[in-house]
Formats: sequence, C-alpha cells, structure tokens
Amino acid sequence: MLLAGVLATLAIYWPGLHGAFFFDDHPNIVLNPGIRLENLSVESLRLAWASGISGDFGRPVSQVSFALSHHFGGFDPFAFKLINLVLHCLNGVLIGLLAFQLLDSLRDQLKLANTGLAAALVASAWLIHPIQLTSVLYVVQRMTSLSAFFLLLALLFHILARRREEPNWVTVIRFLLAWCVFWPLSLLSKETGVLLPGFVAAYELIVRRSERDSLDRFGRAVLYVSIALAAGLIPYLASPYGNWILSGYGIRPFSLVERLLTEARVIWGYLYWIAWPRLESFALFHDDIALSTGLIAPWTTLPAIAGLLLLSIISVAGSRRFPLVSFAIAWFLIGHSLESTFIPLELVHEHRNYLPLFGLCLLPIALLGSWEKRMGYQKTLIIASLGAALGYFGLITAMRANMFGQEQIRTQLEAQFHPESARTNYEAGRALAAVADADRGNLVAPILGKKHFEMATELDPHYKMGLLGMLVLGCGMSQTVDRGALDELALRFNQRLILQEDTSILSGFVEMSGAGLLCLTRSDMDRLFAAFLSNPRVSRQKKMAMHALHADYLWLNAKDLPAAREALHRALEIAPRNPSLRLKWAQLDFIAGENGQARTQLLELRGERLAPEERKTLDGLLATLEAAR
Repeated sequence: MLLAGVLATLAIYWPGLHGAFFFDDHPNIVLNPGIRLENLSVESLRLAWASGISGDFGRPVSQVSFALSHHFGGFDPFAFKLINLVLHCLNGVLIGLLAFQLLDSLRDQLKLANTGLAAALVASAWLIHPIQLTSVLYVVQRMTSLSAFFLLLALLFHILARRREEPNWVTVIRFLLAWCVFWPLSLLSKETGVLLPGFVAAYELIVRRSERDSLDRFGRAVLYVSIALAAGLIPYLASPYGNWILSGYGIRPFSLVERLLTEARVIWGYLYWIAWPRLESFALFHDDIALSTGLIAPWTTLPAIAGLLLLSIISVAGSRRFPLVSFAIAWFLIGHSLESTFIPLELVHEHRNYLPLFGLCLLPIALLGSWEKRMGYQKTLIIASLGAALGYFGLITAMRANMFGQEQIRTQLEAQFHPESARTNYEAGRALAAVADADRGNLVAPILGKKHFEMATELDPHYKMGLLGMLVLGCGMSQTVDRGALDELALRFNQRLILQEDTSILSGFVEMSGAGLLCLTRSDMDRLFAAFLSNPRVSRQKKMAMHALHADYLWLNAKDLPAAREALHRALEIAPRNPSLRLKWAQLDFIAGENGQARTQLLELRGERLAPEERKTLDGLLATLEAAR
C-alpha cells in the first residue's frame, strides 16, 4: 500500500517538474554565487555552507544540497524539483514508519487488525494531499522537507530507543544518532528542527504513557523540561536577548499582537483547506487574507482563538481515554508553534503544514477505531470513503501540479482565484509581460499585464513590485518612462515600509541599465537611490548594500568615477572591514590609476573570505598589477 502511495505521488507530481524557478528561489539559489559549485573542494563546499541568506544560521545543510544539485545538474529547475520530489517520497516512507510505531504502541486501545495497512493509508494521504505541493515544486522549500527528513529520522530513532528492549549500547547509539546527528542536521537545514523536543514531549506524555500505563523517570523529566521551557518563553521575549524577534516587525505591516490574532484565524483556514481541499483555495501567495486588528476585528478572530484553546483542552483532557486523538491534535499544534506564532514571518504559507499535516492524517484512524473488523455495508462504506478521499486528494494535487508545470497557466489561474492578492497579481502581470516581450505583435498581453501591475499597486500601499512591472513594461514596449509609476515608486521608497524584496528592484534596474534595456535616466536612478536611502526605516545593513549598488551603477553605467567612489566611501563608513566593499574600492583605485594603493588593498584581501567570482577578480587584478610592475 505504501509503495502504491509513493508511485502515485511520483506520477501525480511529474508534470509539475517542468515548471520554472520563482519568488525566493532566485535570491536563495539562482542569484546566489555560493551555490555555483564548480568543484567539490573543501573551499567550495565551505562557501556553499556559508551562502545562506535565510534564517539565523543560514540553513547551511540546505544550501550545500542546492550547491550539489547545481554541480551535478546545472540550473535546470527540473533537476532541482526532481530531488525535492524524491525527498518528499522518502519523507512519506518515514511518515509511514512513524505512524506504524505510534499505532503499534496503542494497539490495545485501537484494536487494529492490520497496523501496517493503517500506517500506509496515513502515509499515502500525507504524500498526495494538495497542501503539500509547494513544499515539493517550490524549490527553495527543500529547506522545509530536508529539515523534516532529519527530524523524522531523529524522532524514529528516539522512539526505537525507548520501545526496544535491547542491549544498553544499542539504545545509547540510537539516542546519540537521534539527538547528536539527526537533530543538528535538521536544525541546520531549517530552524523548524527546533520543534523536535516538542514532538518528543507529545510522544512521551501521551503515547508512551498510554503504552506503559504511567510516566517513567524519563517521561517525568520530559514533562518538567517542557514546563520550564514554556514558562521561560515570555521572559526571554521580554529580555534584550529576544529583541532580534521583535525588531523583525520593523519590515512588516503588522505588529506582534496583530500577527498572533491573525494566526488564530489562519490556522483554522489551514484546517479547512486540509479537510476540504479545493483548487481555488490554494496559491503560491495568500496575502489576500485580512489582518486581525482586534479580538472582534474581524469578528471571527475571537471564535478562532477560543477554538484553538478548546483543541488544546481536548488534547490534554483526552490524553488517557483517547491517546491517538490527543496526540494528533498536539502534533498539529506543536507543528505550528514556531512559524504560526510570534516569529515575524509572512502571515500565511501552505508549506508550514508539511509536518503538522501528519497529525490530521492520524485522526481518521483514531476516530474509526476497529473499522477493519466491521462487517457488511459499514466496512464497505468506510473503505469506499477512504478510497474516495485519497482519489480526491490526488486529483486536486494533479491539477495543481499541471498548473505549476506551466507558468503562464499557473499565474493567470491563481490571479482569478485570488484577485485581492497583490503578489499574485504581480506574478500574473510579469508572466504576461514575458509573453509581450517574446511576441511584440501581441497587443493584448501588455495591456492585461499592466492591469495586473496596477491592481498589485492599488491593493497594498507598501508593495512596490507592481510599479517595477509598469516601468519595465513601458521601457520594453515603447522606450518611454511611466512618470506616474516612477513618482509613486520614489514616494514609496521614501515613506513606506521597506519590504524584503525592495532591494531587488534597484539591483534589477542596475542590471537592466547595464544591458541597455532600461530607459530611466541617470537623474531618475539617483532619485530612486536617494529616496530609498532617506527612508528612516532602512537598516544600516541595507544602507550599506544600497550605497555599494549605487557605486556599481555610477561607474559601470554612468561612468562617473568620482561619484562612484563617494557612494562606495559611504558604504565603507558603515562596514569598513567588509571584504567585498574593500575589493570594489581596490578596483576603483586601479581604474583611477592608483596602482600602489590598489595592490596594497588586494594583498590585504588575500586572506579574507571571498566568493569564487570575487576571488577570481582579486587574482586577475593582482596578476595585471604584477605584470605592469
């Protein structure tokens, strides 16, 4: 049964492997120089390890996996997505093994005649459910599935160490593998690995206690540690050590309180999408969900919070009588306790259900109980219902996979399903702009694309990508600058929140200008940089990056060496020891004919950590200077 589920998953997802990279795939993978692994040397692997721009640790294990994908298959999206699909199938096997261990632990209460079949059904449902699709076909979400892979291995080895009566050294090895090998690998793939102790606590306090009829010494220790960690969370957030979390709200259009209120509704939205998945419910972006600004604004906020509290009470109160139901609820809530609570992330993403879905897949087994022993129409009805559910899940996932395999179809359908989403409208406009660029005789595509860009701009006062789309479309189609869009972009750079993707707008303009594809003048570009840099919300790190980018534009495009040196000097005032900035300064010294200063700077940089392309630049420049001596 599990093998059939894996084969069905491969067949369902296959059309989606032909899709493109999108959104966060570009900064994390496609445009990340550390991913371009030219050889398997220690230095190249170290650069890949340190190439991450996401999370607190940079997610180095995931970054190395991306680098290896590039080394063996280039930047072919198909190869990257295929690896994601294989990893998803492996996770499905681990989910089946975990389900078997849990169901076997509770066999006396559940009275299942075929625990293996029940576990395979759980794993198959988890594998083919449509909410899992972005964790597979959205390449950068390998971070999610890779972290889950190591977390599931760690949990399985922990459970095996606790359940099997074997020599002490075997038990010790299993614990060491679980906590000293697989757990760190999970953490270094994505920070969601930190949830392992929570899942272990749910197992120990619910499943293990039910299996043994009491908490043993280890179980009591887990209970005390769990209480201590929960009690220490609020003081931690209130202390200076927790400032890194609260400061992240500076780039979000919502506060900590608003996020917590909204997430209560979002979690119920996830539950609805899981229980009754419809094609139009899903999308790459869900920025069309209203923000909760109070307990009754909107009115569904308070019932959502009350419902989550009720689920928590059911999980705790029913842990002895209905341990599998209790564990399933606890698993789902623990799975959302990081990304769906106080961390200042975007409000909604489907991939956050990658592991939490397992708990909900267990619920039918818990509720149906000994369905295998039932006779007549009842058993036929149950089997038919389970088969229909799996078939329906597979159908919706197959339809989504086909959409994700064809960028034009995906973006236009998602814009129809989510017309109030600014990001979805931008994606639809961008796809139509690509059609117009490829076929200059198509007069409809640019008109429709501009409409989507205008919608994206109107829907979110902080969002700027729609304005980027209008400017690029105008330059590409008629070599004219949309002055209204330019004025609004400068205004938003200066007065609105600086979002995560905003720096890519200016870097995109610089690249297009260098390629001769941009019709913005030098004064237009200077105006945009000045507007961005004068925004009081811009962090020092972003100011440094923008001064450096402005310097690139001023020399490479405007050929104004004094202005370029002035801009780069401002970047160096913020980060005087930054090796990338110092390398650029040495280049400008060389261009200015100050060879002695350039050579001194380059020699100092020899021992610094540089990206491969930067290292080539340094070596080439030094060779040129030495040849000229």
